[in-house]
Amino acid sequence: MAHPTPRDPVVVEPVVNREKLLELLALETEYSTLDFKSRFDLGDKRDVVELAKHVGAMSVRGGYLVIGVDGHGKPTGDLTTEQAARFDEAQLRPKLLRWLPDELEVCSQVHELDGHQVVLLHISPNPAGCAIFRADGQYDDGGKSSKVVFREGEVFFRDGTQSVRLDHRGLEQVIRQRVERERVRWETDHAEGYRRLAEELRTGAAGQQVARGPAVEFNLALEPEVLTEAATELLRADDDIPLRRLLRRAAPEARAFFTAEDQEGLAGLLDRLTSLAATFLELDRTTWFERVVDTLASIYELGFENVPPIYNNPPPRSAVLWLALVERAVALGALAVRYENWEAVRYIASRRPEGMDKFYTTWLRHASTMAARAELYVQQGADDDFVGLLLNLAREVVRRLAPLRPDASPEDDKILTSLTRFDVLAALVSLADSGNRSGLYPHFARFDGTRVEPVARRLLRDTAMRITIYPGDDRHFAVALREIDRAAQRAVFRYGGWDGYPADVNNFISLHAGETE
Repeated sequence: MAHPTPRDPVVVEPVVNREKLLELLALETEYSTLDFKSRFDLGDKRDVVELAKHVGAMSVRGGYLVIGVDGHGKPTGDLTTEQAARFDEAQLRPKLLRWLPDELEVCSQVHELDGHQVVLLHISPNPAGCAIFRADGQYDDGGKSSKVVFREGEVFFRDGTQSVRLDHRGLEQVIRQRVERERVRWETDHAEGYRRLAEELRTGAAGQQVARGPAVEFNLALEPEVLTEAATELLRADDDIPLRRLLRRAAPEARAFFTAEDQEGLAGLLDRLTSLAATFLELDRTTWFERVVDTLASIYELGFENVPPIYNNPPPRSAVLWLALVERAVALGALAVRYENWEAVRYIASRRPEGMDKFYTTWLRHASTMAARAELYVQQGADDDFVGLLLNLAREVVRRLAPLRPDASPEDDKILTSLTRFDVLAALVSLADSGNRSGLYPHFARFDGTRVEPVARRLLRDTAMRITIYPGDDRHFAVALREIDRAAQRAVFRYGGWDGYPADVNNFISLHAGETE
């Protein structure tokens, strides 16, 4: 199997606030949807043309330009206050429309870091799938002739971290974008049809065909919407035989996809199982929720089959499988947080599939480590470079799968908040189950600390929640809280993110754990 391409952890959304900027700078490397530039002077035609090229290339998938930083996201001071002010949207868009189509959607905001000006520019995907330049982009290069950057009718795209002319790979990107956009549009247009189908499943017509028909008709080849509604009908009819058969067959089906290296087929199967788990969580059907999570854990074990003991160099395809599973597990955990179902939070966080080295107390820690060592997160592959990225990958899962957000829109900010809170609670579960000996990766540390403050405070006053998440005495609980804080302080990005607990939590730690152990 070829070495997998590092995952793009950038969540592309029309948000350009300070927290988003810090989130992007914390990546410290460029991606196809993220480009770092030291400066652009929009009073200079050369720079405007070059900017238009990058914006046009970003218009395929959407993405961000961060201006005023070096290639690792560190502010350079090269962008003056006057130059930064020219990135005001009212000035920027008319300049770019000289070359780019009218459908152009951009938003920008100027920020100050260490006394330096930094601009965050978001480019939305073009509705047509790409941006066709409407005029030649050229400027006087100081010689007798002009330098032509792009021609009228050309299309650029992002090839890795470069903005280049469209080729066959770029055309495939454009086609995928068009297909995905049409799929979303079709689903939106047919939302009423889905509602009618759900009603039919509840009242009998389609439900008799799937839920009350032969058990073989209830399977993981069904569309997620039909699968989850049919499962609901089965629960109402108190008929669990099709559900049992489906879950028993899930791991063998996953093994077939895994062996054939069919990542698309495997991802679809995992999405359907995750949607089922989310539905059972929504309906408060604990037993069936846990059975689906256990099924996901059993699929995790496929990565250990027919390979030697895995420590530092995991097989790439195993690491891909493990990362795909924990992305979905974290997404489920965020839903459990929003439902305040602390038992479900603990159940997800505490899974430990067979095959893992005893060093790891939870699949979340194991998968994060193996994904980093297989260089699925970033090009460098250093273990600590990926802190925070898992939450962004889980966030994309939530945005893609409607059953994971029955209470929220795809862009709702509470999704990210619930992901950070699950991360903190999962760390506490891991520490509780290991006697405070487990290591942890504080992914939440890369985001604004105010997102997790309420859940930290609640643990101090909500006895039932506290006992469920961390069933230990006050001293050990305080030590666990302190360890999480220390890990977060080590991982935090220099310009933002975690800045410590609120005073009441710190007071609890000092009272029960003391300054040192």
